[in-house]
Amino acid sequence: MKKVILFLIDSMMPDVLERCIAANQAPGMRFLLDEGQYIPDCVTVFPTMTASIDCSLISGVYPDRHKVPGLVWYDPREKKMINYINGSMPVQRIGIAHCARNVLFDLNERHLSREVKTIHEVLEENKLVSGSINVIAHRGHKQHKIDLPPALEALTGFQLKEKKVSGPTIMSLGTLVRPGIFRPIVWNFAQTALDSYGINDKHAIDVLIEVIKSGKQPHFTLVYLPDNDHKLHKSPQDAIQHLADVDRQLVRFLDSYDSWEQVLERNVIILISDHGQTLIGESEEHNIHLEQLLFDLVIHRLGTDVTEADDVIICNNERMSFLYPVGNCTTEKIVEAVSVDARIDLIAWKEGSQVVVRRGGSRQELRFWRDGEYRDIYQVSWGMRGERDILDIDVQAGQIHFDTYPDAFSRLYGALFSQEASVVAVTAAPGYQFISEVSPSHLGGGSHGSLHKQDSLIPLVIAGASQPFAVPARLVDVKSFILQELQVFQDATLVPL
Repeated sequence: MKKVILFLIDSMMPDVLERCIAANQAPGMRFLLDEGQYIPDCVTVFPTMTASIDCSLISGVYPDRHKVPGLVWYDPREKKMINYINGSMPVQRIGIAHCARNVLFDLNERHLSREVKTIHEVLEENKLVSGSINVIAHRGHKQHKIDLPPALEALTGFQLKEKKVSGPTIMSLGTLVRPGIFRPIVWNFAQTALDSYGINDKHAIDVLIEVIKSGKQPHFTLVYLPDNDHKLHKSPQDAIQHLADVDRQLVRFLDSYDSWEQVLERNVIILISDHGQTLIGESEEHNIHLEQLLFDLVIHRLGTDVTEADDVIICNNERMSFLYPVGNCTTEKIVEAVSVDARIDLIAWKEGSQVVVRRGGSRQELRFWRDGEYRDIYQVSWGMRGERDILDIDVQAGQIHFDTYPDAFSRLYGALFSQEASVVAVTAAPGYQFISEVSPSHLGGGSHGSLHKQDSLIPLVIAGASQPFAVPARLVDVKSFILQELQVFQDATLVPL
């Protein structure tokens, strides 16, 4: 049985991948495409932000089941904002120790629902070995000690000292969690604070190569390569060069074998992205200031306690935001406040078991709900009423087809029903981003988060597999495909009640 290695390449986009290969800048990726299956329009999760997507990748379900709504969200039970490290200024306002605990501990140990099983849990319950390199969502059955460098320990007030996190048997999280292998990773600058303590492409490939050479390669290994995303936020005009840099790291991995063909004789190799990116305009007009739209409401300030005086909590996820009514505020007040701005692409909220959607600058609405008379192309049944053009929906012979907003119903439903709390989700039109208190801005750069296909369609490359991946493809289907390749036919995604 072959082993499976899944490379998660942050912000890799199909058009950039194709142009990079056409320019002869990606020999490693070209080899895998030539030898395997290429799907340019796989659909990712909404919000198109790393935390919710990673949790869907390892659990095989949307956020309404795994319960991690986005990269930034509000927990009404604890009255705390959750931030898995997005934006240096918001992290400072909320508290470095709090945000570090969110991403290093709470995400896997508290927020990711225990009613779903991760691929690591399923594999190891079936007597196989699983591995995770630099992925923030990594829950498994083995406990791993977090080894913070002294500077980080001080910044977090020593609150995470001696903490352990769960993961698969082989786990690496930069220099913070080191894998249990015989061979040490030779020190280099990729392990320093200047390069995110090893949360980078070079160190991830270093670890993967050493794990394989140690003789401890897991049956499945998930490897996260983040550098492409960081670069695209700043210089999207150099997208081909940025992806070529990723390819050089993949080539290092391929070259660690006697031949590239040998890689596919021994492994199934999968390349996937988590989301795309949209180019943000350069002028101030491309910033949608949520505080200005919500000026009649009392907005909760970052780093302060939530009180009865507050009306709304803004959880900014770049090109989408969650807006939570608190105190005496209502969902309706927030919806009406943001409906006046045509730069807002979509406004969505829950009413009972239904989802209601508007476009910015309009009062027209579309409602949809589960278990109706229509079936989408993924064989999920829905009912709907209202203006279908809002989500660019076409119905042919009772079947729902999506275009501008891929898999729109399941993805919106997944985000809004990931929590019981009332919440309004807003997305920015192409070229625009949301701005709120000290949130990161990417004017003239790349950004993501929305439901739009530019943020949502990702490439999927599979080489060395025994079977083709079924199309139309979704990121949430990757887990079951890998389990089939590893001959695990009981995908216990949901824990029996």
